[in-house]
Amino acid sequence: MLPLLQYHSNHPPCRLQDEVYVSPLMKDIYTKAQALAQLDNPVIIVGEIGTGKKHMSRYIHRHSNRKNEPFHCFYCVDIDEDSYKEAFWEHVEIQGSHIVLTYDAIEKAAGGILYLDQFSEIEERFMLDIIESYQQGCRQIYRFNMSQAPRLFISINRESYRKMIGHSTWKALLDMLNPLVIMIPPLRERREDIPGLISLFMQKIRYNREQWFNLSISHQAMEACLHFNWPGNVRQLKNALLQGAILSNGKQIEVQHLPFSLNWRLPYRLGKD
Repeated sequence: MLPLLQYHSNHPPCRLQDEVYVSPLMKDIYTKAQALAQLDNPVIIVGEIGTGKKHMSRYIHRHSNRKNEPFHCFYCVDIDEDSYKEAFWEHVEIQGSHIVLTYDAIEKAAGGILYLDQFSEIEERFMLDIIESYQQGCRQIYRFNMSQAPRLFISINRESYRKMIGHSTWKALLDMLNPLVIMIPPLRERREDIPGLISLFMQKIRYNREQWFNLSISHQAMEACLHFNWPGNVRQLKNALLQGAILSNGKQIEVQHLPFSLNWRLPYRLGKD
């Protein structure tokens, strides 16, 4: 069993907006992210589902000189050819007496961040086309003021990243973008962050449900969270605590209130037919 006390005093917490990290790994990543925020290079963020890739992108956005400009997210899962063309291909419009070219996704992110969410889930034939359209659109729209061109952030699943390495598509992306790459570790590789995250999510649950202002978590339930591997990472932890709060009626979350993936026991007794 991992002793809970070891997570509180060895490292001062790093408070990032509404989140708290104590692991040296995450503190180092966010320190580097602050430095990257001052640049304009495209960024590729790699991590498992639920590790916080979009949160990292928003964090960099908040600490950059683009913080007052849009953060536009384009969701790439199940994208079809028509959706891709609508967002990234040029469209001819008549504005007054002028004919202009418009690019929907690029203009929505003008001066800010264009975030391609789960980019690795689209077909490879679309990947390079989207990047080429982004670059062409930026050149045409902002050729007189490139500072208004959106900075590009790309989200890639870690498993997809491993498969892409060495492929011609990945090499082409690197050549076209010259990106900065940030790797977000899974929660199981930074377990010392779990107590802080639990505290944060519990505060949010209490805030959203006034009748749950006494919500707490037992030592046994905390230990169960510390030892679970969290395939869904931070997002799964948040959902597990919300379920625990509901099943405990907003009182104390016990092991039996957590999802079955954390606890093999049923949270109730089965009646006899």
